[in-house]
Amino acid sequence: MPQSVKLMPNLDQQITKHINLTVLQRFDPCIQDIVLTAAHVALYEFSMGQNQWSRKDVEGSLFVVKRNKDPWHQFIVMNQRNTENLVENLCGNFEFDVQVPYLLYKNVDQEVNGIWFYNTPECEVVADLFNRIIIQEVVQSQ
Repeated sequence: MPQSVKLMPNLDQQITKHINLTVLQRFDPCIQDIVLTAAHVALYEFSMGQNQWSRKDVEGSLFVVKRNKDPWHQFIVMNQRNTENLVENLCGNFEFDVQVPYLLYKNVDQEVNGIWFYNTPECEVVADLFNRIIIQEVVQSQ
């Protein structure tokens, strides 16, 4: 009985980035560039009333994008579980904390969420980028 072989396309990174950018621009034409990509994440939400974490119906690739209008930076999770993608603005009041492999953050609605990174080193790289973007946003607003 022959073994099945999974074929993976050998796409150049620039081609992959261009394809992803094209897809993201269908959702938001203001996106200019993909600053960073994390291959696979899953989202969790914290319930204050129950004092516990639960998994959200959001899972997929995370993209940190630069836009040509305010908000200048966002992160987007292209959701593989349903048709609703997660979009969060990265602005000066964005609060987050890192507890590898999780990046915990509070969004504008004051919801506490956690991003779980399949690839642990990506968590720290994304957190470092978030920090640099937020500092840049604060400096530019002064």
